[in-house]
Amino acid sequence: MRSFITPCPSGSSATIAATYAGVNQLGSLVTAIANPSNTSYIAGSPAVELTFVAPTSGRVLIIVGGGMGNSAGADRISLSPEVRVGTSGGTVVLVPGVTSRGWGSDNCSSAHTYGSRESVLEGLTPGVVYYAVVKYVVQVPDAGTTTADIACRDITVVPIP
Repeated sequence: MRSFITPCPSGSSATIAATYAGVNQLGSLVTAIANPSNTSYIAGSPAVELTFVAPTSGRVLIIVGGGMGNSAGADRISLSPEVRVGTSGGTVVLVPGVTSRGWGSDNCSSAHTYGSRESVLEGLTPGVVYYAVVKYVVQVPDAGTTTADIACRDITVVPIP
């Protein structure tokens, strides 16, 4: 897995989502979330979500990212994907977790930092519809305050042949 810098798209605050087999899917939202304080993963409102059909290989590349920070010394915020079968109420296939698939903010930055992380999800059932969503959590016990913000959130799913 590797991290790379990517800015969030600007313009519309609408979630982009569609379901097509074998086609890259993108969910993106530039609606800011100011000073979150949740200590367990949540999707936020509105959620950045999409559905996709698993390719014949049963493997996809998931990219999650966004812009976070904006307050030096604040608690860190982590973004991570969650994947379920079918819908937001389906069986969980991938539990959100920053250490294996997520991206976190820098608590030393006084400005927003933008980044992403990619990872391969295997073992999906070919032809089945899956639901993916970006979830976020404030890292505790950081010594900071809950003054950090989320500028945007992104999720992309790319089928792997």
